Amino acid sequence: MIRYGRESLVKISKSACVVKSPLPGRSLSQKRDWLARQHKAASTMQKLHQIGNNSYGVPHIKDIDSVHFCVREERVAGVPMTPLLFRNLDDKTREKVIDALAQFYSDIHSIDVIPNPVEYKMEYGICTSYLEDFILKNMGRYFPKSDVIFVENTYHNVVNTVYETRVVWVHGDLFEGNILYDFKTKKISVIDFTDAGTGFLHDDILRSYLRDLGVTNAVRAQYLKHCDTRNLPADFTDDAHWNKISKFHNATDILGKMDEELTDFQYLNDDERARTLAHIKRQIDVLHKYER
Repeated sequence: MIRYGRESLVKISKSACVVKSPLPGRSLSQKRDWLARQHKAASTMQKLHQIGNNSYGVPHIKDIDSVHFCVREERVAGVPMTPLLFRNLDDKTREKVIDALAQFYSDIHSIDVIPNPVEYKMEYGICTSYLEDFILKNMGRYFPKSDVIFVENTYHNVVNTVYETRVVWVHGDLFEGNILYDFKTKKISVIDFTDAGTGFLHDDILRSYLRDLGVTNAVRAQYLKHCDTRNLPADFTDDAHWNKISKFHNATDILGKMDEELTDFQYLNDDERARTLAHIKRQIDVLHKYER
């Protein structure tokens, strides 16, 4: 089986092996950059294996061929942990998955701890040029004034928010395709560490994936317990602060989705424009839900 990822061609054999290589057509410099990311991923995975937490799985790298730009990795059993799959698990298994995610976070964040908090501006994590233009020029033609004011105020509240947080070693790309659930062992495995590196704590703990599963608060609670047990510096310990910041990060994700919807808005025909506006309306309704 062959799969095309964002940056890798992945061959999955019937044996317990996955073979990765750069996507076809990549230049030599792009291949070298890809290889460097694979080495960083392998180092992260090795450090997690050294921690030796059996609550979750991480694949082993069998070898990295730097000459032929090829990585052989252990094939992990399991299927993507989708929101539907998670909801269909029994209560005890869901709790086990939540705790495993929290333990994974506390483990990977301990790889490179920068104890002193740094200032983070929410505007760093949002790119909404199309949305800004839409609010100024067109939104009033399609939506009531109350919606226009609400979206504009939400946007300004987000981009003007500044708070202190920690820089840690993050996975950086946790979504259902990178969390595999094994029905036989009832355990999760985390894969694809090519985006691992230093990042802000919210890059992991406030992923939209956790929100889609409906476990953000539960994972955060368990995460704080594990950090306390291991004497690790923690963040988002104050409930009021957590609620405010998580609300703003949720809004950032939604505003970003709205911006994507509006990328080609001016070139759409009437039917396409109507569908886009319906999607925008649904996103506005979700924003209202988080404001309550």
